[in-house]
Amino acid sequence: MATSNPDFSEPIHYSKLRKGWHASPKEYDYWVPEVDIEGSIPRDLEGTLFRNGPGLLEVYGSELKHPIDGDGMVVALSFVDGRVHLRTRFVATKERLEEQKERKLLYRGQMGTNPHSAIRDTAVLLKSFLTLSWPTLRYRNPSNTNVFYWGGKVLTVYETKYPHCLDPHTLETLGVETLNGTLKLRALAAHFRLDMINNRLVCFGLTPGVGSREPSLAIYEYDDKWNLVQHQLHHIDGLNYAHDFLLLRDYYVFHMTPFADMTLTAALKVFTGLSSPGELMKYHSHLPSRFVVIPRHKKAPYQEVKLLDTEPFHIFHFGNAQQTDLDTISFNAVCLGPKFNMSFDKKIWLGNSSVTPGNMCKFTLHLDRDKCDQSLKPSDPANVEFPTVHPYRHGLSTSRYSYLMSSDREGYKMPYRDVVKHDLKGESRQVWYSHGCVGEPVFVPRLGWASINQGDDDDGYVLVMLYIPDKHVSEFAVLDAKHVDRGPLARIKLKHHIPYGFHGTFTPHVFIKNDSVPKPAAKL
Repeated sequence: MATSNPDFSEPIHYSKLRKGWHASPKEYDYWVPEVDIEGSIPRDLEGTLFRNGPGLLEVYGSELKHPIDGDGMVVALSFVDGRVHLRTRFVATKERLEEQKERKLLYRGQMGTNPHSAIRDTAVLLKSFLTLSWPTLRYRNPSNTNVFYWGGKVLTVYETKYPHCLDPHTLETLGVETLNGTLKLRALAAHFRLDMINNRLVCFGLTPGVGSREPSLAIYEYDDKWNLVQHQLHHIDGLNYAHDFLLLRDYYVFHMTPFADMTLTAALKVFTGLSSPGELMKYHSHLPSRFVVIPRHKKAPYQEVKLLDTEPFHIFHFGNAQQTDLDTISFNAVCLGPKFNMSFDKKIWLGNSSVTPGNMCKFTLHLDRDKCDQSLKPSDPANVEFPTVHPYRHGLSTSRYSYLMSSDREGYKMPYRDVVKHDLKGESRQVWYSHGCVGEPVFVPRLGWASINQGDDDDGYVLVMLYIPDKHVSEFAVLDAKHVDRGPLARIKLKHHIPYGFHGTFTPHVFIKNDSVPKPAAKL
């Protein structure tokens, strides 16, 4: 049952909320004092929460136009025997190091940050035409969108560029990662899926089509030694952008968005500095909105790529998915309507959520009829984003619950202050009304790797980072995934803030030396 809506205080003023994006003054490395942990850390919660997001909003006095252009700062929150260790560190990309050396902004950002004027960029473009050469645009790789551990590597990703590899023990940046030269498109998308039945990491890269160049989609499956065990390359007209995807036993599913029109006119706007790829993301009524279903292997019931039309919307993130039989795929996703764009809404959120809230919607794909059924109304009433699910059960019949950051308070579309537990079956709903502003919730299976086929789909914990505007500090909350509405089992209270982030993951591996774990304080 849903939790009753509590008696809320006045909404937080936007000026206080904006401070959550402020730069982190330093990098941290310390054990959180026991006295700063309210409640108890469950003893069976052991491992590392990795999070990534922009750690700054300006470069030596030059303000970035959008947080997505900010250099990535990785957080590693380690849980060991009831203790908590925090480490943060910037991703030392080539662009960051060069700007530190020159002490000025040198690189463009995908969301409109530009160290040069439109007049200068137009002059460079004209010179290139006269010399019959292609102009070079210098975009930063902030490596700030996601971070995960697999096969002995910690990777940070930013979907238009190569990932970076970090030392899991120190978070030191080891360099650009090409995965043994297998990333032929020179990019790795922000989202991945785990197939733990076959012990595989499944991920993708995508480059848009511009002019006569076709879009390219590369899908990779790696074992835990980073051997590329399966690879597909597709050129699907209209598939110019994808941030996330669904992994099933027999198929991959992507969404072909009508919000990415890669024309020569659009390219000229980018080259002349009049716009940027992110600023050009808006609804184009002449473009199709489709689900792209790609067979995963030669034994898939349908071997051709299927394009199934659906209503016009944009999808960044998918939730649960199930392949219920040979012909049917059911899933949910956060859908953004035709008025959506990537404006820095009130300098608080990454898109215009105050105009177009994210709606959790349920879909059923009938592959035998090439038909997509969509529920007529959202499957959750709140404005939601950043759904996370059981990481080892994606696409399985036991995948049922999603956990979303939400704005569930009547009359408010933003900011995101609450956590919704969403049930794919529609039988239950829970909400935790937090005391701050929440980031992406991350589900942690209580049984670790064994949870692939043991325990319930919600047998575990939900970890959430919060920003407390009145105090300009951050906290981490540990929730019981079965009873999200009961509030935190533990609150890890920091004495400083960590900038709002994007995505995070959890691994049951711990990278803190055992001899460094502090002993419990003696009782007086």
